[in-house]
Amino acid sequence: MAALTLIRYGVDVRIIDKRPTRIQFGHASGLQPRMQEILHTLNLHNALVAQGNRMSETAFWGPDASGRLSRCTVGPEVTSPTPFPHVLVADQGCTERAFDDEIQTRGHKVCRPMELVHYTHDSVSDPHWPVTAYVRNYNSGAIEVWHTKYLIGADGAESIVRHIAGLYRQPNGGEEVWAVADVFADTEFPDIRRRSAVWSTNGACMLIPNKDSGFRVYVQLQAKHVNLLDASIPGGFVKPSVVLPENTTLLFELLQTCLREVMAPFRMDITRVAWISRYRVSPGIADHFVDSSQRTYLVGDACHTESPKAGQSMNLGMMDSFNLTWKLALVLKGMAKVSLLDSYQAERRHIANQFIEFDIKFAHIWLQKEALGSPEFYMVWKQSHGFISGCAHRYPEGLLTRSSVRARINQSAREPLTPGKRLYTMTLTRHMDGTVVDLLEDMPSHGRFHLFIFAGRLMTFAVFKALANFLGSSESPLTYFSKNMDTSSGFFHPEAVKQGQASNCPRYIDLFLIHTANHLEIELSKLPKPFPQWGSRVYEDVGGVGHAAHGVSEKDGALALVRPDGYISVVTNLDNARGILDSLKDFMLETSSDFEFFDPGFQDSSSLGGSMV
Repeated sequence: MAALTLIRYGVDVRIIDKRPTRIQFGHASGLQPRMQEILHTLNLHNALVAQGNRMSETAFWGPDASGRLSRCTVGPEVTSPTPFPHVLVADQGCTERAFDDEIQTRGHKVCRPMELVHYTHDSVSDPHWPVTAYVRNYNSGAIEVWHTKYLIGADGAESIVRHIAGLYRQPNGGEEVWAVADVFADTEFPDIRRRSAVWSTNGACMLIPNKDSGFRVYVQLQAKHVNLLDASIPGGFVKPSVVLPENTTLLFELLQTCLREVMAPFRMDITRVAWISRYRVSPGIADHFVDSSQRTYLVGDACHTESPKAGQSMNLGMMDSFNLTWKLALVLKGMAKVSLLDSYQAERRHIANQFIEFDIKFAHIWLQKEALGSPEFYMVWKQSHGFISGCAHRYPEGLLTRSSVRARINQSAREPLTPGKRLYTMTLTRHMDGTVVDLLEDMPSHGRFHLFIFAGRLMTFAVFKALANFLGSSESPLTYFSKNMDTSSGFFHPEAVKQGQASNCPRYIDLFLIHTANHLEIELSKLPKPFPQWGSRVYEDVGGVGHAAHGVSEKDGALALVRPDGYISVVTNLDNARGILDSLKDFMLETSSDFEFFDPGFQDSSSLGGSMV
């Protein structure tokens, strides 16, 4: 995610992976709704849908009054408003393949097998390329020296980047050990095509349906099982975890035994194993997500680890990267102050902390079989829906989030405009041609802000005309930070998710005008400037459905500044466009006349170099 988005934003990168090939099977598999929304803006979602399974319901099973395993309840997997009301189950091999293919399409590749062994920082000797990375090339055996501006460590729970940076990951709770496998089985269990959380007097397991007739099974191993597995490894298990030959035969035998015991009286005979692994995790969070030089950043498991029970690790890691990279791109291009990068740790550590707290609470309930039918369990399960789906994540007040709202927003709406939360999509009719579009289709991830104008029925009113005058002035947030760039001539080209490249490259902000008037009764050319110039981004919200869903009155309207990652930064009245500009001034820079939006960001020396490793 980090590499692909930086490439999309015009930043040169170098990507390394110590594996000789990408992952082919198994590993992380559940893509939550918010992650699917993001993947849609990257034009990756459809490819993954074709290879995955949509998981829409969760069943809970436990012992009844007689001790017999029975279904307690079935509920929806997702309850948050989203165009993707399901978890997409696609193994990590499919996800990596989709990213790999897109990266190669854009002229880059993953360098394998290569591994970072050390890095140093020296901003005095070389202020432009202050990070020196020492990379082992396993093909040649050589240690290559790469010069770079920034470095991102997306290298997992045992992160070498975190170790070199001297950052500490604080554990929250003890180590969990799971047997995880993608299997096919002979069974009459009735909920095999639902996610099933099963508690019995003999233990617990989680079943997740894969594509076709297979499923993934998670079984938390007892200490006696872990000791057996450790003893079966030649030389014994070594901690911290290193690559060691696992006794997969014994692991399978333990998994089959545990599964039969938990699922009794239902038959559960595994007939084929596609992938099996032992998963060790100590839930925890790093004290910092960035090193002291402010040049090396951690994402994903490198800075926080979670239990596999809620299927969050891959989702949170990719959302870390999605949060970080647009900020890095703006800073590297000289469009934003370096202080913008401080918001990465503030925002993502906030989310990680919330999930760790949930993880501890859920783990406590998970281990208490008698709690399955308790009010506490269902309260935690219900309250966690929005958070687990990613749709209810909210960033705290800060540089990018103005929590005070000047506009009148109906808080009982389906998804009210809320600073810090993601902008909920809506179905609109494009004014210029009557095409019905989903907003996500017209918001590709190109690293630009979005200024949304919810104009309701106000396009003939003075407040709308005053807004147009301000947006056409030298103080307009649309042009204030690019006064010396040639972005004013002609119409802006329509951009959609399925288009490969950004066609309006020099822009840092896009305008979206959404109204509730009949689009056939208003000529685009008759709208006040600058709106005719943005003809492809003017929409009719038929029946005011989108306005209502976001809590916006058609007679009041609202402005919303939406960040490049789709999260709302500012919500205010139509008469306060200057408030949007003031917010941007906190972190944006005016560009010079010789500014180049697509900075090459790469330095050739005696070795490879780049703006990112």
